[in-house]
Amino acid sequence: MMCCVLHALPPYERGKPLAFWLGAFFYLTATPLAYAAAPTHPTSAASAPPKAHSLSLKEKITQTEQALATEQDDQKAQALMKKAETLRLYTVQNSGRLLLSEAQEAIQKGHTDEAERALSAALTLQPDNAFLRRQRAAIRFIGNDLTGTVEDLQVALVHDPGDAQSWDLLARTQEHLHHPHQALHAYTEALTHAPLLPNGQKRYQQLEQRANGTPD
Repeated sequence: MMCCVLHALPPYERGKPLAFWLGAFFYLTATPLAYAAAPTHPTSAASAPPKAHSLSLKEKITQTEQALATEQDDQKAQALMKKAETLRLYTVQNSGRLLLSEAQEAIQKGHTDEAERALSAALTLQPDNAFLRRQRAAIRFIGNDLTGTVEDLQVALVHDPGDAQSWDLLARTQEHLHHPHQALHAYTEALTHAPLLPNGQKRYQQLEQRANGTPD
């Protein structure tokens, strides 16, 4: 399954972590699609304790992103990133999740065009969904549609500016477009929202060197 996806990558990007490229696609296999639609169990008015303000999904995502931005422990940071991905997935409607699953199956077979079509269909249902935008951006990147990748990520980041993965992908895309200063800016944003990204400081130094040159 993994090898099929890796063969779909451009040669210069093979060897990157699968989780980066597919975002939640790999995660969907372990996440029940009906979870967000699962019925709650009502309690009687007499026995129900008073409820505090219930946070919206968007508020929960923002709260998790804020925690990630200040977390100094690697394991806790990884847990926060997974939590944020789960919350983002739940912003997708059930019909959109079915299309996400179709895209997952297509990309596992190396069919990037089919995966992009499935995600485009999902975006007709939720055009402002940042999570879906980032997923299609990742597929477009794999398909070497760098302009389309940037367009999707720009929309995604308007609606979810704290998503470090979107900033990271934008940095990689700008790098392949030979825009070193834009790549450095995007990766600086990624590290602002997730300081413990794997090899983050090393990658930052590489991008800084390409943007500003080697100091004397």
